[in-house]
Amino acid sequence: MQKIINSLHSIFFYLFVAVTFLVGMLITMAAALFSKDKERTFQNAARIWAKLLARISRIKVKVEGMENLPHNQPVVLAANHQSAADILILLAYIPTYFKFVAKRELFKVPLFGSYLRLAGYIPIDRQSNLKAHKTLYDISKLIRAGDSILIFPEGTRTRTGELGPFKRGSLVIAQQAGVPVVPIAISGSFNIMPKGTRVINPTKVKLSIGEPIPVEHHSMEEILNRVRSKITSMLKEDF
Repeated sequence: MQKIINSLHSIFFYLFVAVTFLVGMLITMAAALFSKDKERTFQNAARIWAKLLARISRIKVKVEGMENLPHNQPVVLAANHQSAADILILLAYIPTYFKFVAKRELFKVPLFGSYLRLAGYIPIDRQSNLKAHKTLYDISKLIRAGDSILIFPEGTRTRTGELGPFKRGSLVIAQQAGVPVVPIAISGSFNIMPKGTRVINPTKVKLSIGEPIPVEHHSMEEILNRVRSKITSMLKEDF
């Protein structure tokens, strides 16, 4: 019976996503015509939309460590990646404005890809090392200009729920820009919608935010190890 309820709720959720996205897109485009900062207008709309979807998804999110988010400087937010719902959760519950790095294929989706670009979110070509390195260099310039960036150092969603290995160059942007890395652990989102399924399971999720990790005087290997170690320890904490 629960499977049927979850399936029906998932159908309703996806219909709601489609309708609110189309309506929201039109409203946001109209609002952007009168805005001095069009990217921020689209980012604000994305945050409102994420909060709305989080409410009706039946996902219960607990946030710890909000005091660890710096408010006076750009940072690199580094989170583990358990589910397609992770971006929704982070947009809804992280108050810091940030741009996120996502796979290039998402930017090719009609309308949705246009929205991502208008919001200033960043596509990365994971199949080409040269293009990926060029993108990371451009991102470091955005950080120096004042933007915080969210990245998933694993590069893709986990297939097992366990924390995967970090891509070696994933946090080079923090080193290039000279800004701290804020580790974020997302626990429980794997159970919402495991890779390969579209049915949404209502569950509890914990969002743990660690203290900023400085990058000065540290090698790339040390930075990766410190960030991964912190995320690993936060994932082990009880709900």
